[in-house]
This record gives sequence, structure tokens and C-alpha cells, in this order.
Amino acid sequence: MVKYGLFLGCLIPFRYPSVELAARRVLEALGADFTDVQGYSCCPEPVITRLMDRDLWLTLSARNLALAEKQSIDRLFVLCNGCYETLFEAEEALKDPEEREKVNSVLAEFGYRYEGRVELLHAVEALYRDFKAKIEELVKVPLEAKVAVHYGCHLFRSRPGEDIWSKPNMMRELLEALGAELVNYKLEKLCCGFPSSNVDREFSFKERLAPKLEAIAAADADCVVMTCPACISQFETGQMTLKRYGMQFNVPVLHLMEVMAMCFGVKPKELGLEVHRSPVAKFAEEVWG
Repeated sequence: MVKYGLFLGCLIPFRYPSVELAARRVLEALGADFTDVQGYSCCPEPVITRLMDRDLWLTLSARNLALAEKQSIDRLFVLCNGCYETLFEAEEALKDPEEREKVNSVLAEFGYRYEGRVELLHAVEALYRDFKAKIEELVKVPLEAKVAVHYGCHLFRSRPGEDIWSKPNMMRELLEALGAELVNYKLEKLCCGFPSSNVDREFSFKERLAPKLEAIAAADADCVVMTCPACISQFETGQMTLKRYGMQFNVPVLHLMEVMAMCFGVKPKELGLEVHRSPVAKFAEEVWG
């Protein structure tokens, strides 16, 4: 049986534990053989860290992959778009024998070695490829709502020869399997602005997030679903911040795993959805009771 390694990243366990709870309930329901990647660190963050110190970024990422290998994990189940981006880029870089040897010489001091044996999968990819038929069978309370999808930039990261739309399309099909009515708001590909918030918060909220929220509201969506905790934070914090500029939005923001768990019959109160800063708990009670 395939053994999955659950890679949670930093934001999910510390800021959105409801996503972690949902992921565990979903994997249990699917009958997946999974375990946590023990002792992992920040992935690390895929943009700024790499620009500041590439060697540090690559070594830390390689250590995370080596930890999974040491636990005899077959496939890494990555819940965060940013973590997926980092681990993907590191995996590509480590195909270079010189890069790999350089990194392994550092890892050896701590008892690790990266061999490239673990298959790296975004959660969307793993769920679609390995469990889609079973997911359809397990839906007890479908998501009967109009749903806007935010993919997040890093979900478009693809392997050589792979269609960049493969994972975004998988995400759409998974939501449809859960009963969602997907609405097109024409700005699905626009970045939410989270990366730019590190240097200009006003720009990131007003020029990146606000246009997306306006389009989502115009499409009459009941909620927006995504797979990136950084994007969730941007959408939720941004809706609060934009009130200062006279912009009023009240869109529930959910992670795909939360939606899937509740469609499988997990009650909203079991997930601790109160951690959200958007009206997720209220929306979930209305849809799933």
C-alpha cells in the first residue's frame, strides 16, 4: 500500500488548524495510509528566502525531503501551495549532481542524505489522481452553493511537458465532484497580492485583492475556495483592512480540505472553523448544519 507523508507547512498548524483537522479526517475517510513528516521545518518560504540565501533555502528544503525518505514515505502529500513550490523547485535543483553533493555534504553532518526517492504531490494532485472515484462515493452532504475558485499562483507550477492548467483543472473537477456550482469571475489567475504585501500592503490589498473580491461579488458567489493558507490569510485580513478604504466585502474563504471534510459528513463544529476571519463558520452551518 502506498504510504503518504502529510506535509503541513507552518501556516496551517499555527494559523489554520481547521485545515489540518479536515485533512486528517479526509485521509482517514479515504482509507489512505498516511503519517506526519516528523521533525520537518519551514519549507522554507519560496520567494524571499531563496532570494536572500539560496544555499540555505535549498539545504533546508532538501532536509525536509530527506526526512520523508528516512520515514520510508512513498508520496509527499503537500497541503500548501507555497510549500509545494519550494519543494518542487528544490527537487528540480537537486537533479544537478554538483548541487546535490554540495547539499548532501551539509546534511551528512546531521545524519541525513537526499536521494530523490519520494514522489512530490500537491494535495489536489494526490486527491484527484489516487482518490477521485472514492471521493465521489463518500459525498454525504454536497456543497450546494455557487463557488468561486482561487487557484493561487504556485498551483500552476508544473513539470516539464506538463500542462500548467493540470492542477487548477483538477481542483475544479474535485469541487464539482463535491456538488459545487462553479462561477467564472474572469480573474481566477490574478495573484491575490500576498507576496507584495511584504513591501506595500496598501497596493497588495487595493490593487490585487480588491479587484478579485469585486469580481467574485459581481459573479454572485456564495464563497471562495482555495488551497493556499497564505492566500486565505490575504483574503481574510484583506477584507478587514479594505474597510478602511470604504470597501465592504464579506466573502467566506475556505480551504478545499475543509469543504471536502464537511461534504463527507464531518460537522462544522468539529473543525474549529472559528479560526477564520471571514464568515466561514456561519456559511458552513447554513450549508452543512
